This record gives sequence, structure tokens and C-alpha cells, in this order.
Amino acid sequence: MILLSSCYSVRVMNKDAIPEADPLNTSGDFYKSKKVHVIDTVITLKAQEGEFTLIERCPTDGFYSFEYRVTFGGILLNTITFGSRRQVKIKYVCLKQSD
Repeated sequence: MILLSSCYSVRVMNKDAIPEADPLNTSGDFYKSKKVHVIDTVITLKAQEGEFTLIERCPTDGFYSFEYRVTFGGILLNTITFGSRRQVKIKYVCLKQSD
């Protein structure tokens, strides 16, 4: 039960915007026909820091959606390293460029 509750994702979406299209993306989920950018990395924190900033920019005015995923492996890494390393997995879609 503890393992299942430690895996989750949070998605924030701009419902009034148009996403950047990618007709080659044929995935069967929320990201179908959208151009998806993925950040999958491990962040190293110093003992005094409790937060980090990860800045990614879209060539347009902003984001259509972004999703932050927490997995059991990420929580385990954070626990084993006493909070000095965090696994970050983010998917984001930029806004369609205005013509």
C-alpha cells in the first residue's frame, strides 16, 4: 500500500490555449499530437538548500501544460541520500506560435 501511494504525477494545463502540434506523436494518452519536451535528471542539493529552480523556456509566450512526476525510485533516492539528491521528471508542452 505504501509503494502505490508514493507514485503520483501532477499536471497543470492552460485550457484556453492552443498547444504546439506534433503530428508524428501517436501516443495514446494526453500528449497525442502534441510536441512534448521531457526533462529527466537528478538534482544535487547542498545540505542548507531545501529547494531548487529549474528554468526551461519555450520559444513562445509560455506553457500549454506541464507534468511533474514522483516515483518510488525518486523517493528512495531522496531517502538514501538524506535529501541531497532528487530525481526530477517533467514533461511540458509549449504554446503554439502565433502567426
